[in-house]
Amino acid sequence: MAKFFHSIGVPFNDKESAEYLENCPWVFALEDGMYMSKAGAFTGEVFSIKPTTEEYEQRILIPGSRCIPFVDSEMLSSSLVFYANGKKLKPKTGVFDSDLAIDMFIMYGEEYAPQYIAADPANESLDMVSRDFELPNKVHLTGVDISPLIERQNLQKGDRLLCSVSDWDLGHINVVILHDGENTFDRGFDGSARLNWYRLLEEALLESFERLGPCGSLEEQLANVFFENMDSLCMPLCGSFEEYLNRYAKAVGLEHFGVETRLWYRGKDVPAVGPWNATDFDFIEKKRYTPDKTLTPFSIPADVMEQYVVDMHFNRSVDYNKLMKKMYPRDYVFHKDEKSYILWQIKDIDDYIAKKYNWFADQRVGPVRREALELFTKVNALVYEVDCSSESIKQFPQQELVILTQLYSHLYRILQSFNDIESLERDADALLLSLDGMDWNFEDIRGPLERAVESQRRNRFKVVR
Repeated sequence: MAKFFHSIGVPFNDKESAEYLENCPWVFALEDGMYMSKAGAFTGEVFSIKPTTEEYEQRILIPGSRCIPFVDSEMLSSSLVFYANGKKLKPKTGVFDSDLAIDMFIMYGEEYAPQYIAADPANESLDMVSRDFELPNKVHLTGVDISPLIERQNLQKGDRLLCSVSDWDLGHINVVILHDGENTFDRGFDGSARLNWYRLLEEALLESFERLGPCGSLEEQLANVFFENMDSLCMPLCGSFEEYLNRYAKAVGLEHFGVETRLWYRGKDVPAVGPWNATDFDFIEKKRYTPDKTLTPFSIPADVMEQYVVDMHFNRSVDYNKLMKKMYPRDYVFHKDEKSYILWQIKDIDDYIAKKYNWFADQRVGPVRREALELFTKVNALVYEVDCSSESIKQFPQQELVILTQLYSHLYRILQSFNDIESLERDADALLLSLDGMDWNFEDIRGPLERAVESQRRNRFKVVR
């Protein structure tokens, strides 16, 4: 890693390389400073998909999220390519009830499944913004034609397809048929082996909850479980995760995690803090105060500060002090020389922005940026209030705390994306609608978190008689 970055002129030492790899979602940490990419981990490993009755009748297989975590989750499922006996299965489009379609994309998260469905080329004419992101009763989905498997290899209803990725980068997957259609009740050796597979999967999931927590996504949860248990889970008589969730899961379910979903103990809330991240929060709590007992400075990422400066020009103003008041909480007390340093940062960014900014070309994206920054300002200020609390972060309402961190992350990613103007112009209406929903979410959690902050402030004072 260090050599690669040095080759492109970026200073990057071994320690920084290790820190990057430890937090990279595309890499698994091994032992002795060794790492393995997801491509290296999952290429060639086996998993299975059981086509639904609706798919069999339309002679189509919809990959959806059913290949996760064995494929690149950032590839649209409609772009995956399937092969049987070395021959490519042709693409095909089918029509499905939206509820069934969401089930096929459920491992992206129920909250994201409609967006993945809408992104399918077969739904190019579907205007999700005008529908408030609600799917119609029927949707078109792109999959692969399984007619050759039915006509030449006697694929029956209820049979499953054993799959393995042959090329991670291109999304190529080989399939063979496992004739299992008559074994509805999981009898015999094969049935017993598959039931044992579901038991082992549940045990592995429960163990991961204790050790790794909810992770960053459903995909990350599954990737960790399958990577760490390949010998027992990636086998020819495997079941499918989809079947496990719908038929065999006893102690595991899809549970709300703020505005997202995660695999978790069935019927239980997913907490923000647990054994998996308690050390991180303890570290944060110890570092809240600097050596001179002043609060840790309020931080604004450099790329977000750049967007504040662009927004200043969109509002036809060049007033650095006014911009600072907009960015920082009203009661924020600047440390020694901090204000002059921030003003220097703003001026340095503005020297670069002013030369290339075009107000007329910014009329489509400008209002989106302004809305995103206004909400980010409020969210960041509340993050700061929580972070400055003297009590343990475990004392805050957990779901509200989760949503706050998710809102911060989503807004940060949106503001980072403002470098891709062409994409933003195309998606401006959708982003404004999304920001409106995020604002509603923020107002829902704001009260409970502010009350928790105020309660902890009061607890700092003791009455002395």
